[in-house]
Amino acid sequence: MRTKKFESFAHILREVLSHDAGKLFDFQLALMELEVGEGWRAFHTQEILFKEKLPPPLINELGRQYAIERLRVEIWENLGPQVFSYDSPLLTEWREHPETLAGARNFLNVGELDTGPAPTPNPLDRTANDVLRQRIERDHKHWWYESRVNMLAWYLASSAHATLTPPLLIWEPEFDTPVRDMTVALADDRGYWKAVYQERSLVVMNANEFKAFTEPDENLRLMAALAPDFPYAAHLSTGKRLVFVQQGDGLLAWALMIEKTDGSMTYRYPPKLILISREQTKKLKDDDILYMNVIGKWFVSYSYGARCLETELLFHLPRSRRLIAFYAPFVQQALSRVGS
Repeated sequence: MRTKKFESFAHILREVLSHDAGKLFDFQLALMELEVGEGWRAFHTQEILFKEKLPPPLINELGRQYAIERLRVEIWENLGPQVFSYDSPLLTEWREHPETLAGARNFLNVGELDTGPAPTPNPLDRTANDVLRQRIERDHKHWWYESRVNMLAWYLASSAHATLTPPLLIWEPEFDTPVRDMTVALADDRGYWKAVYQERSLVVMNANEFKAFTEPDENLRLMAALAPDFPYAAHLSTGKRLVFVQQGDGLLAWALMIEKTDGSMTYRYPPKLILISREQTKKLKDDDILYMNVIGKWFVSYSYGARCLETELLFHLPRSRRLIAFYAPFVQQALSRVGS
């Protein structure tokens, strides 16, 4: 359980981050550009396509403002049942008067487009929604299926950097002839677009390696090899929650948490970057987490074989270290206010 001191710190840290939420948004964009430049395209597939195909401005002030308000909401989540979520007058206004958000542009979060997989479309970037629909009808190119094919191809390319696990099992499929179903709209003809955008290589799940996703051993082995600066903390971990705490001697510690959530039998990736107390001695519970990273929380993750775990750790470990460095001055500012 948190002490009063740590509860005060957790609250102040959120105040500090919420005040400078614009810096979090700017860092999210800069980090994405850096990672794409390093070759990690599979983890930013949709953003790469949107950046290439959408007209400027890719982000305008209204779109940036909306994203920053959403970040503030996430910053204040998970503080505890006694704390109300962030109350944003702007989000309330936009929710009650959605027409005031009609001109928002943000290629990092376009919302649920009406040509995507969401059962209930809710586009935030209406320009993106219109341009991508026109691209389907005019250029015969569907952003969703194009992204999916690129994601797998780029993921397989990234997996070649892994050396600690067996290669993935690949097979070359026979190509189907695209046939239109004239009873549905072009944008919604799933069978047709899947035939148009066929993967050149498909991956077969290796049943012999499935235990890598259900048992802790492979996660422990790979983390020990790839992140010796984050040793396994057995005293904080359970069979469903593996905790790796960054080495150091300060009052606080950053940790990576790999866990089974929502009743899943497999560990979920990406690892969650969290801030905890080094005084923690018992099994880590949600209430013990002082802060959880809010910058980029969803990334592609596959479970075809142990090579997937290694590939994703090769991406997320450097990213987590960069996030820790980014958060450092905010954490120090909050600590100084607690001590004052």
